[in-house]
Amino acid sequence: QMFDGEPRKPHPMHAAPRCATGSFFRLLALGLLLPQTRAFLAGTSAAHPPCGGPPPSARRIAAVRAVVLADEVVAPASPDEPPGAGQPQLLAGILRAGLQRAADDRRRVDELVTHFEYDGAVDVPAEGRRASGQGEVKRLLTALFADNEVGTIEVDSDGASVLLSLRDSTDRRRTLRLLATGRGGASRGGGARHGGKIAEVVVHELLDGPAARAESVFGGGGAVVSEELLRPKWETFDGRVRQRIWPDTDLFARGNLFLKEKLELTTGRLIMVVDSAVMELYGPRMEEWAESVDLQLELIVAHANEDRKSLATFTFLLDELKRADPLRRSEPVLCVGGGVLTDTAGFACACWRRGIPWCRLPTTLLGIVDASVGIKVAINYHRKNGVGHFYSPLHTFIDTSFLDTVSRPDIRSGCGEIMKAAIIHDARLYELLDAHGEEMIAANFRGSPEAERVIQYSIDAMLECIGPDLWEEALLRPMDYGHTFSRTLEADESFFLRHGEAVAVDSLFSALIAEAKGLLPSAQADSLLSLYRRLGLPCSIAGITAATYKKARDEIVVHRDGLLRAPLPAGIGRCEYVDEIDDGEIDAAFARLTAFTTEHADTVWDISKSFAAE
Repeated sequence: QMFDGEPRKPHPMHAAPRCATGSFFRLLALGLLLPQTRAFLAGTSAAHPPCGGPPPSARRIAAVRAVVLADEVVAPASPDEPPGAGQPQLLAGILRAGLQRAADDRRRVDELVTHFEYDGAVDVPAEGRRASGQGEVKRLLTALFADNEVGTIEVDSDGASVLLSLRDSTDRRRTLRLLATGRGGASRGGGARHGGKIAEVVVHELLDGPAARAESVFGGGGAVVSEELLRPKWETFDGRVRQRIWPDTDLFARGNLFLKEKLELTTGRLIMVVDSAVMELYGPRMEEWAESVDLQLELIVAHANEDRKSLATFTFLLDELKRADPLRRSEPVLCVGGGVLTDTAGFACACWRRGIPWCRLPTTLLGIVDASVGIKVAINYHRKNGVGHFYSPLHTFIDTSFLDTVSRPDIRSGCGEIMKAAIIHDARLYELLDAHGEEMIAANFRGSPEAERVIQYSIDAMLECIGPDLWEEALLRPMDYGHTFSRTLEADESFFLRHGEAVAVDSLFSALIAEAKGLLPSAQADSLLSLYRRLGLPCSIAGITAATYKKARDEIVVHRDGLLRAPLPAGIGRCEYVDEIDDGEIDAAFARLTAFTTEHADTVWDISKSFAAE
């Protein structure tokens, strides 16, 4: 070994009681630095440390240079002892110190994970869960600290395991025993002989009485919805990413700490990407709120109509993120606006530095009931959502107080997405719209228990249908209803449709195709046409022809991997899939629709109702 200076005498805090020299080299093997001393292998340097050494942050942050107490360091095994002697005690000390650092500052989970083998694992037998590889181990341990209030962390009396006490998300006190084991000999993690790397941690819970079913301390499970109607909490976990959707009201009221606490801001700064329309209405209030909770706002304001979901807006946002320069993990970007804004800004966050954390706060009805769920982010390029990614926000916040200022056309656009879910998945939504839809639209879906149920059921429907498969690995998806023809309709620059308007038109036309196929009873088709008219939803578009629908049918096949896979209603609230919609069925549905719109001309959408006309 070579040193870039004379080694100083180890500080007493770091000296092992029995063998100072052995302890010194053991600390080096653990990837820890002594004060004022830097050690490098031949051919390495401060700029290029050897594999298995401390992470780059350890060179900048003095607090992580001395982390293992003297009583946690054991002397090397003597030559007469078998390989691995003393290893359990050593690994328990490493694990305890790493867990404590992560409990004090969650960013330190990264440092803890470096003490695992590259293919190291955390096994939770009681939950049937096993995280393998440093990436998956980090996600599991991050969930432990994110979902629970961690208390004491100490090495057990046997010296070979770690006891961790916590209070879980249900306010229940629990104690975990974590036993770390290594392979001994050479590490596959890049250094550290004598068992300095953790190969596996097995987690067991210590129970005072008979085992009872409890919430996982590592998150997970399926969709969870609380029974409290007015303040539900939604959460999904598909094995890779976790969605957390939090409802609250008046998030930007003076003194409201909800956002600050959930975002876990520690730098005193909040970077916000805000829709220009939202900024005009709520900007002063947001700034007053930030001051009241001791935050400095770094604002990025962007225009966010459907025609601005573009490459130009995307590159503008990248330039603004460069200017704001958020910390890699500790300054999540909060995106505030409608679905166009959260889609575009989320994509920018996905691409900047290969992904920075972000959260979304939808402010429109469509954003709340549709864009608030799922992990897809995109811009329009050559086609609707032509360039995008799957990139989950850390949190989604639902604040229906923003609906007070949403325009009536945008409320109806959101209603188009609700109608989609009603027709294909949840008849309760259809019944609520049928009985109370006109009053809910007039009140912007505010101030009534029926409106609250509609919003809850709509989010429930999205979670039930897409929560288990956020990455769209399966292409038979009920929530693709209303999206067989709408992608082409939205891309047609002669129409300038809002997304929910295009979905509403598609949903109705698809229902009439289902009627032509004998899947949807004619009485229900009549009811649907009548409800569309009463709610002021668009039934058709001025200038559209049956040929437009045939073109759209052919174009969507490419997106669905060569098969049509069209979801159609087999009665209100039930879904069936078809791989063929022939020209004759499109012609029959179009003739049925034309007969209705000729009699009720107010149901035809025209350019004067476009967002472009605003």
